[in-house]
Amino acid sequence: MTPTLRRTRSVSLATSVLVVAVTLAGCAQSVSPASSGASTPSSGSSAAVGVTRSAAPTPAAAKPAAVAPAGPTPWSGTRQPPAGIAWSHVSASPGLAVATVDGGNVTLMWMDPSLLRFRFVPGTKWPERSPMTAADSQSSTWTAHLVAAFNGGFKLSDHVGGYYYQGHVVAPLLNGDAALAVRRDGSLSVGVWGNDLTMSPDLVVVRENLHPIVLNGVSQAKASDTPTTWGLTLQHLRAVNRSALGQLADGSLVFVFGHLIIPQTVARELIAAGAQQAMMLDMNVTWPTGFLYSRTGGRFQGTKINPHIKRSPSIYLAQFEKDFVAVESR
Repeated sequence: MTPTLRRTRSVSLATSVLVVAVTLAGCAQSVSPASSGASTPSSGSSAAVGVTRSAAPTPAAAKPAAVAPAGPTPWSGTRQPPAGIAWSHVSASPGLAVATVDGGNVTLMWMDPSLLRFRFVPGTKWPERSPMTAADSQSSTWTAHLVAAFNGGFKLSDHVGGYYYQGHVVAPLLNGDAALAVRRDGSLSVGVWGNDLTMSPDLVVVRENLHPIVLNGVSQAKASDTPTTWGLTLQHLRAVNRSALGQLADGSLVFVFGHLIIPQTVARELIAAGAQQAMMLDMNVTWPTGFLYSRTGGRFQGTKINPHIKRSPSIYLAQFEKDFVAVESR
């Protein structure tokens, strides 16, 4: 559980978005620059698969070469995952890709909003005092098209920002804080409240959480940050499990899960994935989560995007005690 946090507010910032994903079974890994803190970089690199060609036949024996039918491109949406990262396509949804970086410590999940819908589901305990619609209390309303899910933010009692849900201001929204905003059409944006995000009739949820970790493509994490700048860590450790969400310039999104990493590593990987605005989500041992879902033979199959995630994918197939974002196919 996240301990109570008192934070010092920074100057108004704009949140950055990032897009990253973790390589699934059998996929090559991309290696990011060396991490500071407890993250250990990998020195390996992805191996290219070579093709052995036989000697060409003589003209007399030559036969017309068979032309393979053109298959669909891996990315069928209006956006492409950012270059420079070894993304792996997620077969359950054409709008998802994952990649593993930083020697396996960090997983990125890239999401194409033209092919996906986003649903904020309040927890049964947190955010505190949150109302809940009938649909948000019935898991069948989000599991029918569920392809991924990830955790929300800190407790409101940690004093890390405001919360707006279905017309109710549960906690006052604070200008300059990082926020995720979900609209009635299922779109999700990450930004700075009072700057690029403001109240409008189509807003369903606004969830603030600290100030931006990436603002206009620039890291806001510094070596001089205290243990309370980005959330109070258990036992005041510098490197803990952390999660974050960023938005790229093209509107696509990237969720980040990191195992035993510091805020500077979070920001670095978000920026490497192209995030322009990004916000911290939850942290410490068990709260950061990221899962992929598919149906096989009528049965739900959930997969952790990173093996260091402590909880089971089944937690988001029903109501959970903390808020989360359900990612659905359109």
